[in-house]
Amino acid sequence: MLTFLGYLLVIFAIVLTAIYPFLLKKLSEKDKDNEKTPSYLNLLTMLDFKLRAGLFGLGLLMLLLSESVIFAKEGHQYYILSPTGARSTIMSPGIKFIVPFSKIQEWEKFIDIKCVALDKKGNYKQDVTGIEGIIPNGINVRFIDKVDANVYASVRFEMPNDDMAFIKLVETYRQPSNLINNTLLPTVSEQLKNVTFMYSAEDYVSGSATDYRMTIEDALKNGGFVVKKVEVRDTIYNEIGVDSLLKKKRGIKEINKFIRNEKIFVNGIPKRIPHEINVNKIVTAQVIIDDVDLNKAFEDKLKQQRDISAEKIIEIQKVETARAAQQRIVAEGERDKAAERVKQEKMQVNTLIAIETRVKEEESNRQLAEIAVKTAELEARALLIKEKAQADANRLKVNAGLTPQEKAQIEKETRIGVAHELSNMQVPANMIISGGNANGNTTESLLQIKLLNDLTNNKQQ
Repeated sequence: MLTFLGYLLVIFAIVLTAIYPFLLKKLSEKDKDNEKTPSYLNLLTMLDFKLRAGLFGLGLLMLLLSESVIFAKEGHQYYILSPTGARSTIMSPGIKFIVPFSKIQEWEKFIDIKCVALDKKGNYKQDVTGIEGIIPNGINVRFIDKVDANVYASVRFEMPNDDMAFIKLVETYRQPSNLINNTLLPTVSEQLKNVTFMYSAEDYVSGSATDYRMTIEDALKNGGFVVKKVEVRDTIYNEIGVDSLLKKKRGIKEINKFIRNEKIFVNGIPKRIPHEINVNKIVTAQVIIDDVDLNKAFEDKLKQQRDISAEKIIEIQKVETARAAQQRIVAEGERDKAAERVKQEKMQVNTLIAIETRVKEEESNRQLAEIAVKTAELEARALLIKEKAQADANRLKVNAGLTPQEKAQIEKETRIGVAHELSNMQVPANMIISGGNANGNTTESLLQIKLLNDLTNNKQQ
């Protein structure tokens, strides 16, 4: 706007200066003829030299200001070529002062390249606003096992932050479109193809997808890899079946040989080949592999393998389920047998305990009966002894006239006789004493037994 106003004022001042003599001459003729002067001529008489010079100077000042002041936008870098040939750059946003009438070239600080799929009508399936480099339908690559695929990648590049590197880049490519079409797009495509040829499609679908994506990012950021051809043997085993699971061994079906590329390492560091991105000091800020669209025939093969594997897994699970059910039935039978065995043993133990209790009761009754018989015999003999002693006492009373020697002799013989009778009696070694007999003679029986023991001890003495 400022430039437009400056140019307008300068042009207006120049036009007024050019036509001023003609208007002044026409005004003089009107004065001589005493005619009425038109109003526009009266206005032009006010535009004297000072006013025209002021308009010209103001327009020129506005032009100088517009050409020497630039507003740098965020996310952009500027290449400045002054009228004297000096070159400079503007890397930061804001209002910047430059040499007037310098040539300014604006570059995006970040350049985005994206692979976008097309629909049947040839239109992009995604919004491509703000994307400088578009690759329709991805980049066609081929794995080492001859399976091709379309890789959809999104890459963001950052322009060099170094002034001299940026100046060299601008002077080399002149326009951002040249850089994108002649360097960035071909380099991305080349690196994706080289990296893909280091992997097989089987490896990619079997768990190497993450390593594959990381290798692509590494190659774009730090340079391509120097590789060597290596012969690889791919062993294919027989299908998994019940027999192989039981034997825990799988037979080899076939062995395939193929060539693959592997990195060359020097002191543990991969050997690299710098590409144009590294040479121009362009920074690969971000690499995203959105999708790898494998060949349809290979995907159909994978689906068939997946279905077959799923069926095998189901059959194996059925076998394991049947085996587990069989083991469960056997375990339940063993459990029932054990429970029945314990139950029968408990019944036998209860029967044995009852029999043993009854035997002990019978034995106790028998011993009680024997003790009762012995007790009765003892009582009878004790009664005989008592009667005999009474008879002897009566006899002694009759023979009261005996001498002391004779009395002593008779007592001695009496004791010996009583002891002899008692010695022939059998007394049980063990005795069970209950609450007493019906007549309540327990204490008397004990006294009689004690008396017999005393007599026996006297006899032995």
